[in-house]
Amino acid sequence: MKKKDNIKNVQEAPKAHQNEENVKQDTDNPHDKGYKRIFSIKKNFLDFIKKYIAFDWMMELTEKDLELVDKEFITDQFDTYESDLVYKVNTRKGSVYLFFLLELQSYNDFTMPFRLLVYITAIWLDYFKNCDKDARRKKSFRLPAVIPIVLHNGGRSWTASSRFKEMIDKAELFGNYVVDFEYVLVSVRNLDLSKIRQSNTLVDNIFLADKKRTREEWTENMSELLQRIREMETEDLNEWITWFSNVIRKLNEEERNLFIEQIRKGDVKHMCSSFERLLIKENEQGRRKGKIEGKIEGKIEGKIEGKAEAVIEFLEELGEPSDTLRKQIMEQTDITVLSRWLKIVAKSESIAEFEEAVGLVQL
Repeated sequence: MKKKDNIKNVQEAPKAHQNEENVKQDTDNPHDKGYKRIFSIKKNFLDFIKKYIAFDWMMELTEKDLELVDKEFITDQFDTYESDLVYKVNTRKGSVYLFFLLELQSYNDFTMPFRLLVYITAIWLDYFKNCDKDARRKKSFRLPAVIPIVLHNGGRSWTASSRFKEMIDKAELFGNYVVDFEYVLVSVRNLDLSKIRQSNTLVDNIFLADKKRTREEWTENMSELLQRIREMETEDLNEWITWFSNVIRKLNEEERNLFIEQIRKGDVKHMCSSFERLLIKENEQGRRKGKIEGKIEGKIEGKIEGKAEAVIEFLEELGEPSDTLRKQIMEQTDITVLSRWLKIVAKSESIAEFEEAVGLVQL
C-alpha cells in the first residue's frame, strides 16, 4: 500500500529517538554513524533480524522483547568500536544477548573470531559479576546465550573465518577440547536483490542503496529506488534521507529541501534528475577514504615495519607528521596496535584527530 499522504509531512529527521534507551553515538565514521543510528532503533533492528537472519525463535519477537544494553563494561575494558551494539532479547525460553558488530570497511578483519570471543566473554563476566551469588553456586545456574552478528558492507567479499577454531593452531588435533563458536555474517554485497525487494522497510532500502558502489550503479534502476523510498512511512523516509546524507553524500539544507520537494511531487523523471545531481558532487572525504582503504587492503597483513611505515604514509596525506610522532610510530612493536592504528588513520581527517584517537602527542 502506498503512503503518498505521508509525503507532505516530510521534515528534518529528529535529532534522536528519545524514547529509546540512551545510546552513545560519538563515532566519527559516516558509515558507522549512519548504521548505528538506524539499528539503535528497535523497530529497524527487529526488521533486520527477522528477515536477514530469520531464526525460528526470532519470528515471534516484538519491540517489547528487545532491550538495548549500555555496553560501557565492554568499551572501557576492550576498546570496541562505538558503532557496535548489544541487545538483550527476552524470548519465551529465556534471555539471549545479540552482539551486533558493524564491520563497515572495505578490507577483511582476520582477527574477527578473536575480537568476538573477547566481547562474548566480557558480556558473560558482567552477567556473572552482577547476578545473585547464591544462584550462581547452584548446579542449575546457566549463562545466557550470546549470539555474535557481523554486518559487512565492503565492496569485496568477506573471506575472514567465521569459526573461532580456525584461529587456533593445529586445532584439528584436539577435537572438541578447544573453544569454538561461529558468528552470523550478513554481507550487504552478497544479499540477493530479489530477497531485498520482498518488502519495503527502511532496512531494505538502505541495503538496496548501499549495494551501489559506482555512479553507474546508482543511476541504474534509480527510479525503482526512489519510488520505494517515497512509499515508506514518513518517519522511515526521514531516516533514509538522513542515512543518505551521513553515508553517501552530505546534503546541505538547500539540497535536502530540494530532494524532499521532488519526492513530494512524485514525478519520477524530476526525482531522478534531482537525485543524480546530488550524486555528481562527490564528497572529498569519501574519495580520500576510498583511496586509503584501497591501500590498507594490501598493507594490513604486512610485517611490523611495513605497518608502521604505512601509518606514516597515510598521515602524510593529512599533513606533515613531526619527527617525534614518526619516531613513536616506528618504535611501536606490537603488530596488533599497528593494525588498529591503520584502521584509525583511515577514518581520521587530521593528524591531530589521529593523535587523540591513539593517545600519541605530536611535539
